[in-house]
Amino acid sequence: MIFKNYYFIPLTLYVLSYAVLYFKKDNPYKSFIFFIYSAFIIQSAIVFIGLDKYHFTMIIPIDLMIFLNSWILMLIIILFELLYKAKYIVIYATPLVIAGLLISYFAPSADITAILRVDSWLLIAHIVLILAGDSLFTLAFILSLIYIFQERKLKLKKNLKIVNNSNNKSSNTKARLFNIRKNFNYFNLGNGYNLELLDNMNYQCLKLGFPALTAGIVIGIYLSSALFQSMSFVKPIEIISFITWLIYAFLLHERVAKGLRGNKAALLSIAGFIMILLAVGFSFYLFPEFHGFK
Repeated sequence: MIFKNYYFIPLTLYVLSYAVLYFKKDNPYKSFIFFIYSAFIIQSAIVFIGLDKYHFTMIIPIDLMIFLNSWILMLIIILFELLYKAKYIVIYATPLVIAGLLISYFAPSADITAILRVDSWLLIAHIVLILAGDSLFTLAFILSLIYIFQERKLKLKKNLKIVNNSNNKSSNTKARLFNIRKNFNYFNLGNGYNLELLDNMNYQCLKLGFPALTAGIVIGIYLSSALFQSMSFVKPIEIISFITWLIYAFLLHERVAKGLRGNKAALLSIAGFIMILLAVGFSFYLFPEFHGFK
């Protein structure tokens, strides 16, 4: 529990970054991204200290795996933000990282029990590949939501904004306090909210995430056979993982072979993300014994 208390350090910095973003008058995004990067550096240190604590073996607590998932997601978010220079990615996606940190703190401290039955490097590869794939699909989910809302706003001849920055001079103090200032106008339409760019980023998440998920599932099936001494494909986690894989396989096929783009591709990404949430629920909370936890 003492080690888990360190989870609140990056969590606090991530939350403070939004306070700075909304209330700082001068150069708010620069201060916001400073807090984000600082939190990520501390989060990275906690990840590697935690893994080293368990000697990078197969005995990895569930809470640390969820924390690791949040770290991988944040790494991907930052990389996409830097690569595509779309500042809004960090703003919209970081709340999921915050949620992951909260879940990791309250998650049960159960360990994987399959030690000595399979090679530890296979489990590490399985975990990293699955978490990387899920994180890429999570970002695709966020991008899909932005795409859908932005497309709807464009049909109404409006721009999607992170908050309302109108010059409402209401006498209500609380309303004025939360009214964003004019220097946030770079969060409006512009290059970042270009629908083509959003769709392209979504596609890149799919191209990178699907091979990672596929490799992770294949390794997971092998580990499952070693753990349960059976190659059966009837456990809930495996069924849901296979359905998730089919959704993303269909989406990738439609995008490559038939040029599926836009709203329909975004909706399929959202459906796949829902299946990922179900898989996580089965893995860690509903039926942990089916995934090798005690």
